Amino acid sequence: MHEYGITESLLRIVEDSAKEAGATRVTVIRVVVGALTGFVPDSIQFYFETMSKNTVAEGATLEFEGMPVRLRCRTCSEIFEPETREWACLKCGSAEIDIEGGRELYIKEMEVS
Repeated sequence: MHEYGITESLLRIVEDSAKEAGATRVTVIRVVVGALTGFVPDSIQFYFETMSKNTVAEGATLEFEGMPVRLRCRTCSEIFEPETREWACLKCGSAEIDIEGGRELYIKEMEVS
């Protein structure tokens, strides 16, 4: 259900950006979604189709780009994508890590006319 609020925000950003650019129609919206966000692109798509009716984004195609989890080891500074749910450095084995990627959620670009 979190996707509902996210979709509202996404649509507001799209409408504001289109207005600022003087565009009358948005045809494609590319959205980056990190693996750790928990957001389901199909749910965002579902809400978007309903919410975008009678807006400049009605009929626009949403394209999703997934971003994997990326971690940085505090011990050896290795940046890696974990292969399992057990987050340990692939180089030195340390479990002292920081999240470097996977929390992203943003509009990468839009195509307008």
